[in-house]
Amino acid sequence: MRHPHTRLSRLVLACACALASMPAFAIFQNGGFEANAYTGWTVAGGVNPGLLGSPPFTGASVQINPGAPGPASIVGPGSTDPRAPQIQLPRVGQYTAKLNDEATGALVTTLRQVDTVSNADIDPADGVPHIRFAFAPVLEDPNHSPQEQPYFYVSVKDLTDNSVLFEQFAYSGQAGVQFLPGTGSWKYLPFQDVDAVLPLSAIGHQVELTVIAADCSLGGHGGYVYVDGFGSAHVPPGGTPGGTPHAVPALGPAGLGLLGGLLALVAGWRARTRRA
Repeated sequence: MRHPHTRLSRLVLACACALASMPAFAIFQNGGFEANAYTGWTVAGGVNPGLLGSPPFTGASVQINPGAPGPASIVGPGSTDPRAPQIQLPRVGQYTAKLNDEATGALVTTLRQVDTVSNADIDPADGVPHIRFAFAPVLEDPNHSPQEQPYFYVSVKDLTDNSVLFEQFAYSGQAGVQFLPGTGSWKYLPFQDVDAVLPLSAIGHQVELTVIAADCSLGGHGGYVYVDGFGSAHVPPGGTPGGTPHAVPALGPAGLGLLGGLLALVAGWRARTRRA
C-alpha cells in the first residue's frame, strides 16, 4: 500500500507545478480579466463632443464631456461578434473585456490602471522589461467629418518621466489604417498584439495604461474595443479562443499564498503522524 505521506507530497508537488505554470500577467492587476470583472481597473467615461482640431489626431485631441461611465462588459467562452466575424473571442484565457458597445448615444468608455514596473516584468529572453497586451477596435463608419467619427485610443505612459511608451489612435475609416469590412457599415481590426519594450531604467517607474472607445459625436453610430492580456507575459499568437499566454514563470501573491498553505499542511500532517 502506498504511504499516505507519499500521496500528499505528490499532490503538493503537482499543485506547485500547476501554480508555476499559471499565466503571470505581472504588472497589471487582473490584466487578463480572468476575474470575470473589472477588478483592479478604473472604468469611466462620459459624452463625446467631438475631437479637437484636425487630423492627425492624438490623445491630446480627445475631449470627454461629463456624463455617466460608458458601457463595459466581459465576454466569455463561445462569444462571437456578428459585426466583426474574424475577431476570435476570448483572446486570452477565458475572458476578454469589451469597452463601449454597439449601441449609440455619443457615449465614451475609458479604462485605466496605474502600476509599477518591477523585476518580475523582465523577459529573460532579452533581459529588459516588457508591457504586452492585445486590442481590437470595432467601429461603425457613418462617413462623418473626421472629428465626428467613432474612434479608439490606446496608450501606455511612463508617469515618472512623462514619456509615451505606446500610443495609437484611429477614427473609423481613417486613411492608412487597414480596417476590415464588417457587416453593414461596421469596420474593425483583428486583435493587434502590442509589445512595448522598456529600458532597464524603467524598473520602479509608475506606468499608466489607458484605453478609450467612443461612439460618433452626433449620437447615431457606435464604436467599441476589445482588450486583453495586459501584463509582461507573451500574448499567444493567432488569437486562439481559450488560449493561455506564454508567461514568464513566476507566482503572484495569490499563488505564493496557496503554495505556502499547502506546504504548511504537509508539515502539520507529518508532525501529527510522528506524535501518533
